[in-house]
Amino acid sequence: MDEAKSLLAEMSHKALPPDTVTYNTLMQGLCRYGRPKEALNLFKEMCSYGLLPSLVTYSILLDGFCKHGHLDDALTLLKSMQEKKLEPNIVLYTILIEGMFIAGKLVVAKELFFKLFVDGIQPTLQTYSVMIKGLLKEGLSDEAYKLFRKMEDDGFLPDSCSYNVIIQGFLQNRDSSTAVQFINEMVAKGFSADLSTFQMLLDLESHDEMISGFLRGSSLGKKMN
Repeated sequence: MDEAKSLLAEMSHKALPPDTVTYNTLMQGLCRYGRPKEALNLFKEMCSYGLLPSLVTYSILLDGFCKHGHLDDALTLLKSMQEKKLEPNIVLYTILIEGMFIAGKLVVAKELFFKLFVDGIQPTLQTYSVMIKGLLKEGLSDEAYKLFRKMEDDGFLPDSCSYNVIIQGFLQNRDSSTAVQFINEMVAKGFSADLSTFQMLLDLESHDEMISGFLRGSSLGKKMN
């Protein structure tokens, strides 16, 4: 915070008054280093100077709050934003949903996701991936599977990241059969397993017969050997 204040003071001294972009940059830096509360102080200072926060400003702060466990601050900021007639976009919703999963607030995450459809906001592939990853983290494999298929039905074709997310989730939940199903789909579509997926398969190979047999007979397994 001292460094940020020094920079702002130096800019003012040089007759270069900081604008919203300057504040956004400083707030992003503070959030990145785990100091979202200090970023919020800058936000308040910026507003006191009559500078209007943008959706980017709110995205920075909400991301910082969620990733560092300050969910009450995130929800308060969201309410303040809506009171200013600034409706959150899909980027903000995705940040909030991920934050709720990180905090173990499954019900709130689901409510936010379904609110998208009520408000007529189209989720993105990233939003679906966040939801699927969160559901698998909570052990809700059936829900994650259905949502993955719904994502496809809604016209969002899964990419390499989407496949790796759901494969890793099913491996973590010890559902080797479904994981192998998705690996085969992924490879058939020309995508590859990432390093985390490779490592999980290797870790399971010695005590999971299905994974062991799959790796022995698949082209993916040959790449690993």
